[in-house]
Amino acid sequence: MAASNSVTLKFSILLIILLTFEATQTTARRVTVTIINRLPAPYFQLRCQSKDNDLKVHNIQYGGSYIFSFQPSVIILKTTLFFCSFRWPSDPRRHYLNVYDEDRDGPKNCVWEIYIDGGCLNKKKNKKRCFRWRSIQPNAYNTSKTARSNRVAEWKPAHIPIF
Repeated sequence: MAASNSVTLKFSILLIILLTFEATQTTARRVTVTIINRLPAPYFQLRCQSKDNDLKVHNIQYGGSYIFSFQPSVIILKTTLFFCSFRWPSDPRRHYLNVYDEDRDGPKNCVWEIYIDGGCLNKKKNKKRCFRWRSIQPNAYNTSKTARSNRVAEWKPAHIPIF
């Protein structure tokens, strides 16, 4: 009987410690993603999503930005991924970019600048890491057809305007 009470007490203490740790992690880690329009177009339309959240469609004027924040998953072996689709008037294709990948970005805020060839993630000390679009061309039946490989390719923009 005494051994059973001892096991129950130890299990209860362990459970309280685990729940306290999870609550601390959940409230402490909040990530903000900022997306800045640097396209040579009056605006672009974006829609950002994760597996669990759809942030709906937004129109972002040239030089404007869209900001959202969230709490990454605290479940072990489950990572958070947010991707966005981009469209603008002079290009009928839909362009995709992973704007937050927990495996790539960790618990850090992300600031993206969107250009005609893709997006650049601002890193420390004015360094950028740029990624080409994954683009989809709509076909005559109003469905999508992949225009190129789904591989994510890094690129170096020939000219990044300074604003």
